[in-house]
Amino acid sequence: EDSPNLPLKALHPLLEDGTEGGDDSQQVIDRQQRVAFIGISNWALDPAKMNRGVMVTRGDPDEDELKLSARGICSNRVDDPVKERLDPYFRPLAAAYKNICEEQDRRKRAFFGLRDFYSLIKMLYW
Repeated sequence: EDSPNLPLKALHPLLEDGTEGGDDSQQVIDRQQRVAFIGISNWALDPAKMNRGVMVTRGDPDEDELKLSARGICSNRVDDPVKERLDPYFRPLAAAYKNICEEQDRRKRAFFGLRDFYSLIKMLYW
């Protein structure tokens, strides 16, 4: 990634197909000991890491996607009385969340994210 501290630099030997490290220890990992890796970063990946896997990115959800997510967080049951009672509030909550995000973007100070929206929905449901 483009972080000035290069925190993923230590993972290079583990991400290599041959699994032989390029550092002084010449670390070798047996095929049985290899593990899958999922990395989450707020930084853009550099080309050396992008060619070692698949990069999945997702844009910001719109209000309809937020409403669907809220309904899914609550329950998969069709006849859930709590979800039915909360359903009229999902669209206004999604709109309020989008307004907060737009204001954060305008001020260039991101504090609230999707985890906060999801936590709010969980708190209301449970």
